[in-house]
Amino acid sequence: MGSIIVGPRFPAWLRTQNEVVELNMQNASISDAIPSWFHYDNIMSLDLSSNSLTGNPSEFKQLNGSRNSQIVSIDYPYREIFLSSNKLDGSLKSFPLDISYLDLSHNFLTGHIPQLEVGQTSVVLQSLLLNDNRFTGTIPKDLCKSKNLSFLDLSNNLLSGRVPLCLGNLQDLRILNLANNSLSGQIPSSLGNLWQLYTLHLNGNKFVGKLPTSMQHLRNLEILDLGDNGLKDIIPAWIGERLSNLRFLRFQSNNFYGPISDTLCQLSLLQLLNLGHNNLSGFIPHCFNNITALMVSGLDGDYGIDPRESLQDIKGRREFEYYASNLGFVKSISLSANNLVGEIPDGIMELVQLQVLNLSQNHLTGRIPKKIGNLKQLETLDLSMNALFGAIPESLSDLYLLNSLNLSHNKLSGPIPSGNQLQTLTDPSIYEGNSGLCGKPLPNNCSEHKSPTKNGPIDDGEGHSESDWSWFYAGIGPGFAAGLSGVLGILLFKKSWRYAYFKFIESACDKIWVKTTRLRRNFR
Repeated sequence: MGSIIVGPRFPAWLRTQNEVVELNMQNASISDAIPSWFHYDNIMSLDLSSNSLTGNPSEFKQLNGSRNSQIVSIDYPYREIFLSSNKLDGSLKSFPLDISYLDLSHNFLTGHIPQLEVGQTSVVLQSLLLNDNRFTGTIPKDLCKSKNLSFLDLSNNLLSGRVPLCLGNLQDLRILNLANNSLSGQIPSSLGNLWQLYTLHLNGNKFVGKLPTSMQHLRNLEILDLGDNGLKDIIPAWIGERLSNLRFLRFQSNNFYGPISDTLCQLSLLQLLNLGHNNLSGFIPHCFNNITALMVSGLDGDYGIDPRESLQDIKGRREFEYYASNLGFVKSISLSANNLVGEIPDGIMELVQLQVLNLSQNHLTGRIPKKIGNLKQLETLDLSMNALFGAIPESLSDLYLLNSLNLSHNKLSGPIPSGNQLQTLTDPSIYEGNSGLCGKPLPNNCSEHKSPTKNGPIDDGEGHSESDWSWFYAGIGPGFAAGLSGVLGILLFKKSWRYAYFKFIESACDKIWVKTTRLRRNFR
């Protein structure tokens, strides 16, 4: 009965249904408290998620010995309970030990995560989702008793303290998400024992220190998110050398320093690289064009991504949360807010599948590569707050999917390219801080805004530009004509001046004639 309007009241007719084995009423518009008469006893698969259920799920009773218990155990060897995305509140008193999948995420549950009773072990529990609640306290060590646990999500709570070392004993763990809590201390080296792990989210906590070298043993890791912590380390070479299956690498907002390791170019499957807001220095590697997943189409998709997986990342000026349905199609590089120098490598212009490129807030120089138009899939481009100079390449107008652009606070000059998608980007702030730029959407017109160009004025080194001399030579002709016409006009209309002028000419010619005659006689 999923996605059918059953509510708003909890259906009373369920009270007489004693043979129900599987009950699906997810997204059934129920806005009511779970009644006291409703028991989970023999229901092997219960899905009441995405409603507005209130109350406390306090008691999870184990399967009793009723008449259908043997029948259901054949088709349903383990019980599953889905109560996510409701309004359940209060604290949990205990864990159901005979349930393999328990999803209580996206509720308002409080208090500590319950401990197991003395002598109890949970060998059945495989997936535990308590994320997006208000749990406090520390991560209980009792979770380490769940030897078959493969999916543990405690993200987006108020948990504190250190991560238990014994979590490294959960050899079947494939997804570990502890993001967005207040966990502290160093990342336990024991996590390097989780050789089956392919997703590790530790972002949004207070972890410090260096990355444990034992993490190089996580050969199956596809998603590694350590962003928004206080980690201080270089980017280890073993990330590129050993973690060859990485597809998403996010170290944003930490204290990583030193150069970007060239070994990251060995991650041919890498789709997302976010090293922004650190203290990295040196040049951008010229080998990024070895990352095949950013160059060749057809290598994307959601293969191998768990349908419950998600990843938060910055796109443009906003933070997006990518879910499994679209996570496989993300192609992004962000190196913003570091101390990187040098020019933008031409190799980046070969990453034709790239959707997001953010190199802002560095010390990059040189020109924007003319081949920027090769990045046909680019949706977000941020090169702001660098020292880039020269003209904006005309090929920028070839980016038909571009919807977020920021070139502000550089040393760019010349006219802003127009046409195609650029016509829709009308916010002048994306070009501000470049005194040499002109044209729409800036208020200054290019015809009134003279700026040095390739064939433009050249300075002679003494304060006179080529344009100054051009004006000088251009004025000689009109000046001579004006002076000559003035003299001839006076001689034409002033009779006394005319007589005096020709008398002077005649006298000068006589003197020249006499001197030349004497010279000829002397030579003879």
